[in-house]
Amino acid sequence: MKKVLFATTALVASAGFAAADITFSGNAEMGIVGGGKNVPGVSSYTGNNDGSTTEFNNDFTLTVVGSGQTDSGLSFGISVDFSTDAEPDANGNVSLDNEAVFISGDFGTLTLGEIDGAVDKQLTEVNNAIGQYSIGDDETVHAGFQGSYGDGAYDNQILRYDYAFGDFGFSASMELNDERNTADAGDPPVTSDADNGYALAVSYKTEMGGANLGFGLGYQYLETSAAWAPGNLKDFLAGGDQWTAGTEVDIIAATVSADFNNGFTAGFEYTNFDPDNGFSDVDHYAIGVGYSINALSLGASYGKFETELANVGDADGWALTAAYDLGGGASVVAAYSDSDIDGDAYDDNDYETYSLGVVMNF
Repeated sequence: MKKVLFATTALVASAGFAAADITFSGNAEMGIVGGGKNVPGVSSYTGNNDGSTTEFNNDFTLTVVGSGQTDSGLSFGISVDFSTDAEPDANGNVSLDNEAVFISGDFGTLTLGEIDGAVDKQLTEVNNAIGQYSIGDDETVHAGFQGSYGDGAYDNQILRYDYAFGDFGFSASMELNDERNTADAGDPPVTSDADNGYALAVSYKTEMGGANLGFGLGYQYLETSAAWAPGNLKDFLAGGDQWTAGTEVDIIAATVSADFNNGFTAGFEYTNFDPDNGFSDVDHYAIGVGYSINALSLGASYGKFETELANVGDADGWALTAAYDLGGGASVVAAYSDSDIDGDAYDDNDYETYSLGVVMNF
């Protein structure tokens, strides 16, 4: 970390920029997580091979943002997260995550790095619309959650352009196929000739009948370079039940979010994944409601994939969350999730997770 900060300081000093700044923020978690060792989407709960257990969990993320401005008023910067990478199984090492650099001006903002694509940027998922969060990420690990659309189908290095005008927002993004070697060590080199991926999305915010409303609409294209499935399905389904490499996928998505200014919030999502190669469409729906009164916040969300994948029927999941604000940036949070996959190979595969702990923001 010192090397990063020193390099940034040297860059600012040598170039003589009009303004420069480095800021730090972060969060930490402590508590228990459980029920997740047999849940395919919860990779951090591996531990031993027990079907279900309860574990201690402590975690932290330190976010560093460096920003500056040229003499002509052009803004630029970098952001990166330093996070623990092995919780809750052990006290792990610190790794870098969400690295991104940006440049901004009257033309808009151009960002490159491990970031959201255009659709994920402009659309609001249900868990964000109602403010759900937990130390075990229970609200985002169940089988009915769809959170990244087509992002990360390549090397997860995304270039995105953003522009806002009034209550409207616009984003365009691209993820390149850089023909990386996809073989394991010792195997013959394997490269992918998949087409580059791209996305376009718009959003609009307005006030109606005393409620603050948000709307999002997006389109994304990708070509798979390996077995792939939408959202959390890629974690829960066996490779043979996913779409094969070389499948071209068109994604259309829409979201609606609402803050009724009386403690109630709500969100709705719809996404259609349309593959070629003879595969059938997959539709995803999600809905959530939240309620806050004084220091207490409650949330409930449900998501479902309607599929006709080989050996697979529908997949759905739901989550409940509760948070109590202690003040000063600390909250007590609790959550529970349940998942179910239909289909001959997945019948009776019900999964659950739960967590309880304290979140500290600073």
